[in-house]
Formats: sequence, C-alpha cells, structure tokens
Amino acid sequence: MDTISAIVVEDKAVIDRCLTPRLTAFENINVLAHCDNQKCGYSYILDYQPDVVFVDIEMLGASGIELLDKLNGAIVPLPKIVFVAASSEFAMQAFEYKVFDYLLKPISNCRLKACLDRLGNALLENQALLAQTKLNQLLCSKTGKSLDGFMQCLEHSKQATLTDLQQTISIKSGTQWLRIKLENILWIEAAGDYMCIHTLDETHIVRKTLRQFEAELDKRCFPRINRSSIINLNQITHLTPNSNGEYMARLVSGVELKVSRKYKLKLSALNLN
Repeated sequence: MDTISAIVVEDKAVIDRCLTPRLTAFENINVLAHCDNQKCGYSYILDYQPDVVFVDIEMLGASGIELLDKLNGAIVPLPKIVFVAASSEFAMQAFEYKVFDYLLKPISNCRLKACLDRLGNALLENQALLAQTKLNQLLCSKTGKSLDGFMQCLEHSKQATLTDLQQTISIKSGTQWLRIKLENILWIEAAGDYMCIHTLDETHIVRKTLRQFEAELDKRCFPRINRSSIINLNQITHLTPNSNGEYMARLVSGVELKVSRKYKLKLSALNLN
C-alpha cells in the first residue's frame, strides 16, 4: 500500500493541537480532511471513504461513539476507527465496537508511529485477502475450481495440461493420487469420517470432509443438496417436489437423492426447478 488515507474528527477546543500536522509528517499518510464536529465528520467520511478515521471520543455536542453508531450500516466496508481520548474511561466501549486502536492523550510520537505501522500492516492484509478472493472467483469461473482445488491439482498432477486441470479433480486413494473427470462425478456423500465419490463407473472412498470438497469445487456446478451430499448438476435429469416441501433429484444413473428444503432455495437460484 502506497499511502493511507485518513480523516481527523477532533474537538474545536483542541484543534490547535490536532493530529493533522503530526500525521502529515509521516510520508505514508494522506490526511484528506479534518473537522471539529460529528455532522461534518460524517459527511466527509461518506464522501471520501478513507482507510482510517481518527475520532476524538469526547467532542462537544456529540461523542465519537455516536458518530460510530451513525456510520455503522451507512458505509461498507467501515473504515478503520482510531479513538483519541483523554482517559481510559471509554476503553471498554471501544473494545465492544471493535475499533482498531485507542490513543490516550498526550500521544507520544512512538505510540502514534506504532499505531500507523499496525494500520499499514492491517490494510495490506485486507488487500491481500481481497486479491485472493478475486483470484478465487476468477479461477472458479474459468476452471470450475477454487484456488485450493486448483493448487491441489497442480501439486499432484505435474504432467497435466491446463485443459486437464479444468476438467478433473485430484484425490488420494490409498498411497496413490488419482485424477477424476468432473463430468463423470454423479454425487459426493459423507460416510462417517470418509467421503464417497460416486462416478459413472465406480465409487472412490477418500478421507476428506464435505467442507473441503465445497471449497475445491465450483458451487454453481456442484452445489450441496442436503447435510451430507453434493451433486453434479449436469447429471440431474429430473427434480420432483415432495409433499413436505423437499425435492427428489433423479440422476442419469437412476439414483434418486433428497434435496432438503434448506438447499432447495439454492437450486432455485440456479433455475433448476
């Protein structure tokens, strides 16, 4: 991250001692605006959407807590909030609101730098998480696999081409790693501590969890249909409603599987009923 954008909301009575000049002394901080009341601060925060807001918790007319209450739900994601206070009186409330930091006046340069260093690291972590989420979505749309699933295929399918990886999943059977074509999978179900992968030709039993398979497979092609099963949508021939509000999914093999009411809505979103 090149710079951290900030807004300072501080009481007018101490504006001549405000954080703004101290913050601007740091090369990686860009103070977008500073103001002395909640109304102005709220407006600036919505307009600029900064990375962090330094809020005097004891402003005249309205407290920093009230400003935070007003911001919750009004801006997503909420900027990092750093409370500035003359005492530790509001520390418990700050903890409950999960503010990023709580600075006690007078703020030493060492303490301010420590806060900014932590802030920079936290924002970098957020950026990395967003990048990973975007990469995961792109991989799912292009290959039908999540990032975890794609990495596992790369690790255990060294001779496979990209086309192969798009169409297979790697599983460990005994001491061997096997590649199974996604199109051949009918459904996957939990059986105690193991998972059964039912294909057109056979059933593979692996030590894995349903949650792990959900992370590896594209949910648009392999959605969960009940507490213990994932189904291949391309293998469904019929969906028949039951009187109790559930479905029965009939596969090309003739097998019928229950689709519970909880997961029926997800299938509805995929326009399958």
